[in-house]
Amino acid sequence: MKIGEFSKASGLPVSVLRYYDDCGLLCPVFTDRFTGYRYYNREQLKVCRCISELKAAGFTLSEIKSYFPADGGEREKAFLQKKEALMEKLKRLEALQNELTGVNFMKISEDVILRENIDIPFENDDDVIGKWEIVSGCESTGLGGANRELYFLPEGERYWCFGWTKGKLLYDDGRCTSANDYVLERRGGELYMTIALKSYDYPKSGKIETVTLRCIDNVRYTREGIARKDRIDLPFIDDKRVLGRWVVFDFIRSKDDFDPNEPSGRRDLYFKEIEFLENGSCTSVYGGDTIRGDDMQVWTKGYVLRKWNSTACAYDIRQSGEKEYLIIEWKSGDYRWGGCDTNYYVFIRG
Repeated sequence: MKIGEFSKASGLPVSVLRYYDDCGLLCPVFTDRFTGYRYYNREQLKVCRCISELKAAGFTLSEIKSYFPADGGEREKAFLQKKEALMEKLKRLEALQNELTGVNFMKISEDVILRENIDIPFENDDDVIGKWEIVSGCESTGLGGANRELYFLPEGERYWCFGWTKGKLLYDDGRCTSANDYVLERRGGELYMTIALKSYDYPKSGKIETVTLRCIDNVRYTREGIARKDRIDLPFIDDKRVLGRWVVFDFIRSKDDFDPNEPSGRRDLYFKEIEFLENGSCTSVYGGDTIRGDDMQVWTKGYVLRKWNSTACAYDIRQSGEKEYLIIEWKSGDYRWGGCDTNYYVFIRG
């Protein structure tokens, strides 16, 4: 579950979940290194309830954090220290103590994240080539993005997070990799596909979601042919305010989420920095890679024009006190192939 879904299920605000992650009390199962999205599983809902109950019983967050990994004797001591002031809640606390036994409250090991071999020799299947509409399933995974569609490209060409070989949909989002079996079936003259889609924590949970797709056409699309493309031939207009080096500060879903005093706390963000040079040149650092050269990207007033993926990313400069912040649209594969709205990176002047 993404953090928003987990927030609704747990009853805890997103800001609280982010704070729990920052202080090491309740960390997500997985944080996407490209988008910064946090993912949780249902086992952690029990953790949230226990944290809330302990807080209601008078424990501070630092006490709760030390309580989880402690042995039985240390936990009993913590309860006894509260007993005198909280006699009326003792029964509730004792029941909770038993419930906590054996629960792992710390960050779930990344070893449970699915990493299957997807370097599988390609075998053709002409029946699957083309565009498919998702008609059921994928509610929890978001497979197919906002458009709820998948493309099977000729020769198994990969796009976004997807590739394929006969009988298998191959998935790779940079962290999780999986080979998911599919079968074809004709119903009422139309061709349908059923995919057994493995969850992120499949090695631990064994969870598989059944996704059904309907064939729309058998067009031999290409990766770039199906990508959303922006106009990137805008003329250069100078903007002295943006010149210089900017260092990543935050990653947000919308501009309304920008708060220089309370950043989301996401760590290890992918888009590290950007430098705007005279006459429209610019240099960006993504992960460990540096993108430079006017054949790759340029800028004009209000936009970074990324020629390497045909996106025009709008930027906005905001002042907060004595500090300047740069907010830039982040148009990833979710935007280019998934039909999703853009997210935003926030930078501070370096």
